[in-house]
Amino acid sequence: MTIAPDDTERVAACRLANLPHVTARRLRLLLARGLPSVIVDRLRDGDWDSDPVIAKMLSFPPSRSAGRSLADLWRETLVSSSTENPLPPDVDVRVWGMADYPECLVGDPSAPAVLFSRGDVSVLGGRRVAIVGTRNATEHGRGEARRFGSELSEAGVQVVSGLARGIDAAAHRGVLDAGGSGRPVAVVASGLDVVYPPEHDRLWSMVGERGFLCTESPLGTVPEPFRFPLRNRIIAGLSEIVLVVESRLEGGSLITVREALQRGITVMAVPGATSTRASQGTNMLIRDGALVAIDTDDVLAVLGLDHRRATGRFDPRVPAVGIDARILELFDAEPLSLDDVATRARDTLDISFGATAVSLGRLEAAGWLICTSGWFERARVRDSGVT
Repeated sequence: MTIAPDDTERVAACRLANLPHVTARRLRLLLARGLPSVIVDRLRDGDWDSDPVIAKMLSFPPSRSAGRSLADLWRETLVSSSTENPLPPDVDVRVWGMADYPECLVGDPSAPAVLFSRGDVSVLGGRRVAIVGTRNATEHGRGEARRFGSELSEAGVQVVSGLARGIDAAAHRGVLDAGGSGRPVAVVASGLDVVYPPEHDRLWSMVGERGFLCTESPLGTVPEPFRFPLRNRIIAGLSEIVLVVESRLEGGSLITVREALQRGITVMAVPGATSTRASQGTNMLIRDGALVAIDTDDVLAVLGLDHRRATGRFDPRVPAVGIDARILELFDAEPLSLDDVATRARDTLDISFGATAVSLGRLEAAGWLICTSGWFERARVRDSGVT
């Protein structure tokens, strides 16, 4: 049963979320016992003798607490804290078990007990894909994240990410640039009034205005390192698919992948050059069974959607066959000169220089390649002029 929230419960939830040493798990345990206002009263009055689980938790003395238990610390905090609403008008607080809590998180095994947010929570009722990856992204990786974000938005899919540097920010910029019906959804690791990284101030504002920006951290919370892995579980919980664009062998995006797999959420990865550290994690995921995403249509197909014609991205190019198909396979993310292609074609395919040059001409004319100042690279649908 869900309960309609009111200001009294929202204020009580804020007071609980601001208690010292209150972890996500502790807050979830508390709010599973009743309304926030009831929990506040019971903590203030020391009324937990009948609940051995909570009583044991409250007896624990945190470090740097001079031997005082959680019960003592929390009682003192609640006695001295204000009962006034601490939130500005544009910030909502959503409490697990209440009616305005996001439905897609209700059944999550580690759903945040309290969620602070800006924006339109109704966007979470649409289809949702997370785009995650390394902060130290390559230019190619940022471009791919922006492309996937833009095209998913055009297809009406909400794009979830963490607003970090690199892949996250690029994906959300793609959504905002596209102006499609799919909206940006961001989960951050600090309070909504503590922008991190600082240079993303405008991006945070735009996500909150056009989509949904949320965190389990109360206002004023700084982005401590331990909060980012916790944030990643919420990204996974909000998503139907987790798409990894670039990831190193270790990093936050692989934590999001692990959280997704624990929830039975599909993981997809964009393949990258084997020589690039930024793609080592994504290539490993593909090796270990993640679905490959080369184009947005790959993601839409897994969602059970087919928006190729509706979004203007249907690709009518004649498929490359024979020698042309073999030459096209030589291209990855990096542009190649004629000599580069000819050398690869000779060494791996036993194709002559002349045959390679003629094939490149056909592929360029058909829109599969573009040539800039003597350098050939794969053309995306828009690059080739196809609409």
